Amino acid sequence: MKDCPLFSEYLPELCLLTILEKIDEPISRVQFGVRRSSTNLVPMLMIPSKKSATKRKIYSIQAKSKIAEIEFPKPYTWRYCGSCYGWLATVDESFNITLSNPFENLSIHLPQFDSMAYDSGHYTYKILKVVLSDDPLLHPNNFVVVVIYCVYGRLAFYRPCQENWIYMDVDEDQSLFLDILFHKGLVYAIGHYNNLVWFDVNGVEDDESSKSPKLNTLVPTILRLENHSFRVYLVKSSMGNLYSIHKHLDFEEVGERSVHWTKKFTVFKLILDDENNKLLEKKEVESIDGDIVFVGDNRTLAVSALDFPEGQPNSIYFTDDFIDRDTYEILGPRDIGIFHLKDGSLEKYYQFKSSHKDLSPYIWISPSKEYN
Repeated sequence: MKDCPLFSEYLPELCLLTILEKIDEPISRVQFGVRRSSTNLVPMLMIPSKKSATKRKIYSIQAKSKIAEIEFPKPYTWRYCGSCYGWLATVDESFNITLSNPFENLSIHLPQFDSMAYDSGHYTYKILKVVLSDDPLLHPNNFVVVVIYCVYGRLAFYRPCQENWIYMDVDEDQSLFLDILFHKGLVYAIGHYNNLVWFDVNGVEDDESSKSPKLNTLVPTILRLENHSFRVYLVKSSMGNLYSIHKHLDFEEVGERSVHWTKKFTVFKLILDDENNKLLEKKEVESIDGDIVFVGDNRTLAVSALDFPEGQPNSIYFTDDFIDRDTYEILGPRDIGIFHLKDGSLEKYYQFKSSHKDLSPYIWISPSKEYN
């Protein structure tokens, strides 16, 4: 990769976000989730405010209380389409994607996203998910942004030295991707029908933005109902093992609306041949190496139970990230909770407020440094 411009060129202006700490009683740094599990911090829940369109609250699941408010210089968008390493991803009506780090008061403005004119629905849902390979603060010239976009769940990626996005060449029936994982220098993507692929962005030259790398299939798309998952996630455990996590939903009619609820999760361990990049085995398990996993519109994250003793090992903390691809209708962040793999039980980590029923979804956010 050729030399990149200074990081400052990708941070042309400060986001001017301010952290207004509102701690009702003394809470130690250990209590409200700032401990580090290798490069990961225990994430906190960011929730909307009914009173202000420019503010969001930060809620600690460890302290079980609100610890701060984040105030934005302008009203936030309807939905965040990604949360990685403390960076939040948003898209505007012109399909400009911005990464904002409220803990560092920084923004990165990515190139305008195109290929969107044919798609329908609210613009904030045309970019389904944004995932970063690394923290841009630590790797300013060597991070990768992968985006899942449009109703067909297609893939595109961007690196700081590129002028434009590179769009992966993939058939519609082979896409429908839902989550991204960076693992040992490669990008893995998993879709609605358990299709699993990988590709390598490292061999793409910066001046060949029109060419996309080869998409390699580990598990092909088989359009059968038994293969379908409403949501599926890829995660690397604290021990370095790979898992796919599948969310199963129930639906019920409430008035003229169809309301969804998480029924359960199933987890599969993925055993790869790293030398040949082949899938050797996929088996259903009831353990995620004892980790606590956080899923939603964020980068899927596993935290060691040793670093999160308040949590229960082999549990999944989930937010409401379901999108009706036909209507793009928002029903509020109702479907939140904890699923315990050991006994299949569900419980709440935060009480949903009826006043939030028409507000944007909750999202997990991980501070990029200790939160003072």
